[in-house]
Amino acid sequence: MKAILIDPHMKSVVRIDISPGARLSDLFGEKPRVAVKFPKGDVLFAGIQERAEAFTIGGSRPIAGSGLIVGPRIGPGERGPAHVRLADVVTMVRWTAVDVPPKPPATVRAIVIDPEQGLIEEVTVAPHRLALVSLLGAQVGSYMRVPGNDHVLSPLSGPETPWCWRKDDMTFASRCVIVGHDLETSYFADVVTSIENLRTSVDFRAPHESCWMSYADRTAQADRPSAA
Repeated sequence: MKAILIDPHMKSVVRIDISPGARLSDLFGEKPRVAVKFPKGDVLFAGIQERAEAFTIGGSRPIAGSGLIVGPRIGPGERGPAHVRLADVVTMVRWTAVDVPPKPPATVRAIVIDPEQGLIEEVTVAPHRLALVSLLGAQVGSYMRVPGNDHVLSPLSGPETPWCWRKDDMTFASRCVIVGHDLETSYFADVVTSIENLRTSVDFRAPHESCWMSYADRTAQADRPSAA
């Protein structure tokens, strides 16, 4: 049956033949959306993927990606041929572009600091709050912005460990996660602070103690066998 394909990438409007029972999701690679309805029952379907190349038709809003005009429904899962003329569609289409927001990274590097375990460890996590909740063991509560646009995130609630950790003039009494932040997109980003820097500048304090212990000393203490 007759259909009309609008391809803003190729800047082409062409007639194609498809099966009346063709699955539009197979043609688009995803379930398409209805973008425009025409007076005689024709429908313009468009994908939902974000693409920079776009078009308008008859003064519509920009439609990103390719579009396909098919006829009205003639049965369950079937559509008839498009009624609109190819020449008319050509005169109605205008090429344009839309801003495509950057996609978040698949994963980001973060650093976990756990004063009770004496742990300073780099991990790779998904860039969303649920992943950080899993690392913290609780909902994300307060956060502190530190040089390099990193953020130190602390848990919202939960028992505080009697162990503390500090860096420079900042002290924390809970397990924390340090992760980067992209100012332009507001997405989480790779941590800027190096794990080597933290391991040489973070100190720990044991319960009921007044003296602080370096990461190296804490690690050495943990590696020593306990007295029989």
